[in-house]
Amino acid sequence: MDGVIVDAKREVGMNIWEKAQTVQLKVSDNIQPGFSIGFDKQIEPETKAELRAFVSWVESKYRQPVTLWVDFEYRHYLISRDGRRVGYLFYWSDFTDYPVVANPDDIPVIRLPVRTEHSSIDEILGSFIEAISYYYAWICNEIKDYQQNYYNVDMILQDYLEHRQSHPDAIQQAQYQ
Repeated sequence: MDGVIVDAKREVGMNIWEKAQTVQLKVSDNIQPGFSIGFDKQIEPETKAELRAFVSWVESKYRQPVTLWVDFEYRHYLISRDGRRVGYLFYWSDFTDYPVVANPDDIPVIRLPVRTEHSSIDEILGSFIEAISYYYAWICNEIKDYQQNYYNVDMILQDYLEHRQSHPDAIQQAQYQ
């Protein structure tokens, strides 16, 4: 192997979150970047604050060129179209003219169940990261062939948990957003 340079990221597949940062979409002026989030009323304020803090962290670290709607639902799980219990659902429309995003009706949506009685906040965040990974696969126009990379999901979660530990006030600040 003399003279061969191996790129570790390329070897295991580039993180879709990182890859999406390089994609240049043409986005209509009536579509805003970033997250648009909503919560069921029954979700506890501490859980809302944690999820808002996570969203703020993602928005500060990664680009979201197209609005990502996220509905946090007060449920233990959701039911997929094939009848399975799942930790999130991701809805998207195929691009009609990639890399152009012009129709607000084509904005992707994540539905995420949030009940902390049986799932820890870290487990919920892991599901959220998986769902966001599909958003970034959609941004890259690779959604149909995308395979979840759980190593990358765990790396992003660990990165956030380190941030949370070094910035304990972030969650408290998010309570007032």
